Amino acid sequence: MRAKFAMVIAPSSTAAGVPRDGEAALAARIASGPGLWTEWLAELDRQGLLEDLLAEDVIARALREAPARHKYDRVLTARMTAICVLVACLFPGAGYDTVLATAFGLPGLRFRPGAEVPSGSAFSQARRLLGEQVMKRLFELDAAAADADLGIGLLWKGLEVTAIDGTTMELARNGVLEDGFGTPAEGARPLLRVTAHVRTATFRWIGAAIGGYHDGENALADQLEDSFTPGILNLADRGFFSMHRWIRFSGTGADLAWRVKNGAKSVPLKTLETLPDGSELVMLHESDGMRARRRKEAGDLRAARLPDTIARLVTFTVTATTRSGRTKTTRMRVLTTLLDHQAHPAWEIAALYAERWQIEIAFLHLKKTVRGPRRPLRGQSPEFARQEAWALLLIHNITATASARAAGSAGIDPGLIPFTAVLGLIRSHVAAETPCRHCGHRPASPLASLNTAILALPRHRQGRQRTSGRTAAERRTRHTEEVTYTIDITKSNLPKWDTTPET
Repeated sequence: MRAKFAMVIAPSSTAAGVPRDGEAALAARIASGPGLWTEWLAELDRQGLLEDLLAEDVIARALREAPARHKYDRVLTARMTAICVLVACLFPGAGYDTVLATAFGLPGLRFRPGAEVPSGSAFSQARRLLGEQVMKRLFELDAAAADADLGIGLLWKGLEVTAIDGTTMELARNGVLEDGFGTPAEGARPLLRVTAHVRTATFRWIGAAIGGYHDGENALADQLEDSFTPGILNLADRGFFSMHRWIRFSGTGADLAWRVKNGAKSVPLKTLETLPDGSELVMLHESDGMRARRRKEAGDLRAARLPDTIARLVTFTVTATTRSGRTKTTRMRVLTTLLDHQAHPAWEIAALYAERWQIEIAFLHLKKTVRGPRRPLRGQSPEFARQEAWALLLIHNITATASARAAGSAGIDPGLIPFTAVLGLIRSHVAAETPCRHCGHRPASPLASLNTAILALPRHRQGRQRTSGRTAAERRTRHTEEVTYTIDITKSNLPKWDTTPET
């Protein structure tokens, strides 16, 4: 048996996952018998924590759909390049040498004998071959996993609450990026714009669209229509409403509760009936001017008038009273597809609309926690910038998924688990997966220990309500204070819909 058994020990530290200093330990494993040898092979075969946190087999599925532009006899295969891009976004402050050393130290990566950790320039070439589409598809496949699959069943009257909104991210200063994405002002950094669709219970993205600074949030939001499905109740700020978008998005079977502007002439609504709870059934009617404008924007001069559509309007005021006695009253109008005032009372819809702010928290996590404050994206070309943006969204989803999975196993609200601390745990567990440079040992699969560590974190205080100044100047003079909110349903200022039949 021994005469027929042979193994080539690669001279490189990356060839078999064992550094040169660990060759003696490897020989000892082989000599100790088939039990430890089988255990060691199983350890080599397991995938790393990053892949464990992704939805099942998403990297292989995304690569099967990608164009075959990689030379698969290289060390930086398409799969390895995708993992390196994710590691670079997980550790945004690390240089490429550190990123590559970390990625190539992860378990489950098989390389040809003699393979070495590639250089930063080789990684840049591999990223160019990988392109944007693979990372985008990775994000889409991972985002498709429902909260229910993670053990989270937080629904509002049987509906999954979601929100859409947009934000921007700063890019490196160069002419190529300025031309490709645009800048808000002369001398400012170019900005990449993201409009995203998020599950408010877990901060996990459902979908996203990426464009330049001059691509409007509404134009990008139109690309998210496919992420709207039956069983969803979506919340949106007042800038997203248009009659055409309302009809298209509600036509997917999803329910909507979108804020609209307060002016009587700013939205195409007229009151049909005032309901017992103070809300109103309204008629959406496209005027001649609206149709002409839509025809011009769509480039279709023969587009038919949109059909008259019934919706429900909830008009209310929110009075915020701080502990020091300062008050502020805001008037809001929310248009919804939920027409039954008994099943969905106006006050409950008004209170629910506060959940829209969860997407602002998700953007804060993405830009300040994952990417880091005041840190532009690394990419020096439009394709690299978009590729990195998709990877950042995916790292955010990985972190939110880890929180949700732990919360689901313990039967608690995912909102009680601190996102920043979970990201720190993921970073430390991924770094710990690289083998010891002395003996080649690496810890067992850290997924279970990560889940335990997440549940051991101090939790957010439940039901705490605080407020602070919105602008930088206000925050310098006002301390964050405890606040109470009072909601009052009011009557709208809309004209009545003429129900007189035409003769």
